[in-house]
Amino acid sequence: MFWYKRHKYSVFRTIITLALSSALFSCVSTDTATKDQVKLFDLPSFFQSEIKRLAATNPTITKTVRKDSISEVKQIKIENWETELSSFVTIDINKPAYDGYVDVDSINHLVTYTVTNPDLDLSCIQIQYENGKANAIVIERKVKNSLYNTTEFLEYRKNDSYTVEKNQSVKAVGENYYKIEGKF
Repeated sequence: MFWYKRHKYSVFRTIITLALSSALFSCVSTDTATKDQVKLFDLPSFFQSEIKRLAATNPTITKTVRKDSISEVKQIKIENWETELSSFVTIDINKPAYDGYVDVDSINHLVTYTVTNPDLDLSCIQIQYENGKANAIVIERKVKNSLYNTTEFLEYRKNDSYTVEKNQSVKAVGENYYKIEGKF
């Protein structure tokens, strides 16, 4: 009891000081943290909504698959749009690795994101808008390491077509080329 009476005012002062300090720090603006992290176009969300839309409408497409010089064309209904568009869904310009390395250029209805660091896999993303909504997306990727070099060209045109084109050069195996094209 003696301790409580003798130190009760200093304990209360300490509690009040801590409460006021935490209240003040919680009110500090985080504008400085968010200024450096500009949110660019959300490609994964765009393609997830396209996957849902295509699964619901279930369109018949003319699909061309080409491996090196051999190609095959079929009219089919895609059973799994998540798998079909997986190359597009994995691209995310908002990943922390790209932060500070993306130049944005906008002309008329076309926005171009250029990745300035050659060590990163993305080279360029172009998004064409129609009536304020993304209508066509073109993506260029390059992956280089000690085992292989890959260049990839992805194009998606809403309600029209999609293309996945890849050139790959693997050491001790050689070069491969393939292209998948779907037309709605």
